[in-house]
Amino acid sequence: MRAQRGAARLCTRARRRPARAQTAEAPATALAVLATRRNCRLRHQTSIHTRTRLMKSSLPYVFLTATLSLLPATVVAQYGQSGGMAPMRRYEPDAPKLPGIELEGPLDSGTARVILALNDDQGRRYAQVYDSFMVATQPQRDSAEAATTKMNERLEAGDRPAAMYYVERLQDLGKYLKDRQDKFEDNLRKFLTGDQVKAYKKWRDGQQQAIERKQRENALRWQEAAFGGFAGARVGEGGAPEFKTPVPPAPGVVAPALGAQAVSVGRGLYIGGQFGADSTGTLVGTDLRSQAAQAFANLGAVLKAGGSAPRDVVTLTIYVVNYRPADTATIRDAGTAYFGSNPPIVTIIGVQSLAREGALISVAATAATRGTPYRPGPPSQR
Repeated sequence: MRAQRGAARLCTRARRRPARAQTAEAPATALAVLATRRNCRLRHQTSIHTRTRLMKSSLPYVFLTATLSLLPATVVAQYGQSGGMAPMRRYEPDAPKLPGIELEGPLDSGTARVILALNDDQGRRYAQVYDSFMVATQPQRDSAEAATTKMNERLEAGDRPAAMYYVERLQDLGKYLKDRQDKFEDNLRKFLTGDQVKAYKKWRDGQQQAIERKQRENALRWQEAAFGGFAGARVGEGGAPEFKTPVPPAPGVVAPALGAQAVSVGRGLYIGGQFGADSTGTLVGTDLRSQAAQAFANLGAVLKAGGSAPRDVVTLTIYVVNYRPADTATIRDAGTAYFGSNPPIVTIIGVQSLAREGALISVAATAATRGTPYRPGPPSQR
């Protein structure tokens, strides 16, 4: 290394030596300088040829190393952690983007009084603009509900192209309703305080996030419609597809201490027993009437979180502590939304006690989500 450095310094000095100084030197010195320059050129050319040969010989190894380093990531991306047996999710079709909270409308006037802490004057003005908005947009929201029903029916039949027709219809209606709702929210600034506007936005964002979570869960149905059956179903720990999907906890309803609040299987929604407890988990009152009203209200919230409604309930199983025949009228009055012209199957069971100390009633339900009538079992058995 020292010899190479010395030769390099000598070459540099030889190149920098002025011509005038070289002519004044002795002939022997001039010849030595010329010989040094020639050796430097030869050494430089040899170095270039050597580096070129090394680069050419190393290129295949560089390419091979890069290919091998990328291969594991490519395999995982296409075939999953378990290798080629897992579904190729890279090529699964994405679910279409659907409208969100604009299909449901703004915060209703009754709930707004509590969430936004409205005074009497603000409550009256909010009710006026809310009622005006709902009346003006009722035709579009009815059309959106009909399009959603048709879309779900086509998905249930596995006809993705037909379902996409109604998706486009929903998207057009969603754009119109979003514009109207944006104007509605801008009008709120005229009589609401800054904190109240922030509270409204917080409610709206929470509702939108819940809707988006539900849409992500429903993306499985779009994969089923594209591939048929449960080709895109989630894979459980044992490698088998999971046909049940947990429903996110409903806002304002405390999740149970054991098990899921609700699960969906295909078009069916299964809801565990709901107690008469408020959003803090505290039982409402010590009488059956108060707890029954709260239990049915909690059931309605869970139904909404699962994409269903009281009119879609198929069965109700009601557990009542120390049941008496006179309690039937109390239950009927508390759950009027469920006992209309097309009521579900109702089973009332008298029990000595419930899992929650002090609870007098528990209401469980099975419901159909929006779309075709509820039919039990996986699609292959329908």
